[in-house]
Amino acid sequence: MSLTATAIKVQEIAEKGESLVSLSPSQAARLQELRFCRVLPTSDMGSWRVTDVNRVGVVAIDDVRIIVKPKTPLRSLIFMASYSGVQASVRDAHFAFEADEDLPSALASAFLSAVDDATSRGLLKGYIPVNETGTVVRGRWDVARQLKSRPGLPVPIELTYDDYTEDVAENRIVKAALRALMRIEQLPSRVIDRAGVTTTLFADVSELRPAMSVTLPRESRLNAHYQPALRLARWILETTSWAHSQGASEGATFLLNVAKVYEDFVGRVLQVTLRPAGFDVDLQVSDWRLDTGGEVRIRPDIVISRGGRVITVADTKYKVWGDSNGSPPNADVYQALAYAVTAGVSEVHLLYVSGEVEPRKYTIAATGSTVVAHAIDLFGGPELLMVSARDISEALTRSNEDPSLAPHN
Repeated sequence: MSLTATAIKVQEIAEKGESLVSLSPSQAARLQELRFCRVLPTSDMGSWRVTDVNRVGVVAIDDVRIIVKPKTPLRSLIFMASYSGVQASVRDAHFAFEADEDLPSALASAFLSAVDDATSRGLLKGYIPVNETGTVVRGRWDVARQLKSRPGLPVPIELTYDDYTEDVAENRIVKAALRALMRIEQLPSRVIDRAGVTTTLFADVSELRPAMSVTLPRESRLNAHYQPALRLARWILETTSWAHSQGASEGATFLLNVAKVYEDFVGRVLQVTLRPAGFDVDLQVSDWRLDTGGEVRIRPDIVISRGGRVITVADTKYKVWGDSNGSPPNADVYQALAYAVTAGVSEVHLLYVSGEVEPRKYTIAATGSTVVAHAIDLFGGPELLMVSARDISEALTRSNEDPSLAPHN
């Protein structure tokens, strides 16, 4: 039975720093079990301190609704989540969600607007391979399958052909995200109703197999107009799948990994900006080893190369640079240094959110490597966000002998 609006107790948690919430011991334990924050008791009975938050959104536990407010403005957050490199501009068409004050509603509204844009000319169609058994020849006779299934029998015939249909991966992903939205308890009825109406467009599209992660189809000229909707769909599916895997009741939890959204956005901007200039940009490289025995694995977020030679390496850090003394955390510098040594490059980069305005260099005397800390401003809206991200693209590929970056030993 659903709770009435008057019975729900709303509490807020900040993404950054620590917050105090009023919960029963059972509710505090269930919040801790979601594993996106630390929940610690205080000296006051029923009061709990929440720290180390790494996701944002909404959690419903019994009669308590906990809103985890992002430090990043919703407009910038939704733009990063939907960014595919094919938007003509950061126009307002994708920001119809601005009347929504919480992340689930904002993400859902933005997604529905992106789906409307993508399907304005009808659903995407494409060719998919079909294996069929029949008595009338259509397409190609699959001899190998025929001999395996019914050796020596001429009929029925095992056939293989390409069908031009709406039942393609792009539509399956969008349909799955629409269905996921309709199960989220926190969404306003107007959003649920709109998602239900939109879902009817996909009646002839088959269901997507449930999975913790979604691999988007390769971008092409044919599906370019679907890209913003697909990227938002992926985040919705990742969010709901993650919550379910943590044991939350279906629809009760909607928590987005903003650090992953930021990492994906920065990587995508670098690919779109640098590939036309002849650079290769690889994301989440997983086959690097620090030691000669190959036992110590390292996984840089971004590797930029040209002509098969690594030019530089970068790592995204979804935290404000300079919160304490203005220098990057030592652990971040050590990590960057490991990338520099492994790749054999003289300069590596740490990409923070906001913080110091100008980039700063830190030269490591023992290796001659240089770690450069940058800040991408997420708080000035999508227009300034894109300017800042493109400036980073240029900084990662220009000469290391840039006199504007004063070294800090």
